[in-house]
Amino acid sequence: MAAVDITEETKQQAGQIGSVDVLVGIAGSVSPEELRVRAERILSELGSGVSSLRFVFAWPGVASELAEGSGQVAENSEALTMLPFSPPPPSAGEFWSGISASQRAVLNLAASLNARACIVLGSDLAALQTHAIRLFAYAILDRQCGLAMPVYPAAKYEGLINSGVLSPLSRSLYGKRIRYPLAFDFAASGTLCGRLARANPAADNTGRSLLWPVTVASTQFPQTPVGQVHIDVHHKVATEGLELSAILAELVGSLFQEMDLCASHWQRVRGSQASPAWGNAGDSEPDGQPIDAQPMLDSFLLGSKNLDEVWRLILPPNTLLELRRLTRLAPDEFRMPDELWASIVYDFALAYRLRTISRVHLLGALTPLYLGWVASYVREVSNLSSAAAEQRLEQLARAWEEKKPYLLSRWRWPDRFNP
Repeated sequence: MAAVDITEETKQQAGQIGSVDVLVGIAGSVSPEELRVRAERILSELGSGVSSLRFVFAWPGVASELAEGSGQVAENSEALTMLPFSPPPPSAGEFWSGISASQRAVLNLAASLNARACIVLGSDLAALQTHAIRLFAYAILDRQCGLAMPVYPAAKYEGLINSGVLSPLSRSLYGKRIRYPLAFDFAASGTLCGRLARANPAADNTGRSLLWPVTVASTQFPQTPVGQVHIDVHHKVATEGLELSAILAELVGSLFQEMDLCASHWQRVRGSQASPAWGNAGDSEPDGQPIDAQPMLDSFLLGSKNLDEVWRLILPPNTLLELRRLTRLAPDEFRMPDELWASIVYDFALAYRLRTISRVHLLGALTPLYLGWVASYVREVSNLSSAAAEQRLEQLARAWEEKKPYLLSRWRWPDRFNP
């Protein structure tokens, strides 16, 4: 990624403020005036220990914004400075790549200013709240974490790509029990900012590497503590017009790519460690509206017919037999075992590495299987509370860890398992 283009106004202000304790960067376009007002309110609400720090609030902007009526934004106070930086080029047609580019820009800016801590927030400003800033700053500056990831409150049917694939896969690979390894908001130490900003393990042009902070922290700073903070934040995910298969392909494909390039590290990891967490988890989220699992089950059954030849190239015979057994079950009896789901994703990761088929077609063929897992999960937790559903996800994650020896065997000796 190219270095962030810092405006002349920013350079002049940076030279005036000297050392920076905390850079709070917004990963996306916002109103500078709204940002200033909310930043001032946050600093006034923070306790004396935090408000005494030198804060910089940065957003993607240009000098013309300051000249067109936002000049107050550029004014410094004793504890607060507002800095615009040039945004990264827009990325069209993908869900997360634009967010990732903006996050890297913020981290690069923090590294260039030698900030002690960098707090990266989503452009909807949902996390621009006093309690979130306080907790992120506490985790990095007081508890000496290299990385602090958020724990968002979630109803039991929310964020299932994260819960069903991203979180358990990241946990089993890198040994960190992080609930949201790919998040809109996080914080990093000054030491880690530069590495995160430059992290781009894409070895070729076949895929786009997203920013997985936990992967970088685990592989490049394995002894650095990684913590979590509970923040009462709900982000509105802008996925309108995007197909599920495209979102799943971008997120899972990026993780598969980094999985391939970091194999020498994760093959040595056994088990997982709990990460310290701060903040109040709060009351359990409402269960949310009931979900009809039948359309998802229908997609799985249709995929089992139309994609049978493709799945034969990716999955070993025992897995195919299990899938055929599932297709014969009555809808109310349909349950996909955790071990089966984990082994399916592991097999797809291996096929991604070996380029068994086109990676685009490979990731598309995963979608009906994912919907089969979702249908199974939705029916299983329909009568559970959100807290009980969260325990169910912990059980799922443990199953992925227990299945990791299967991944290691397939990864090291793929020919042994050829169908």
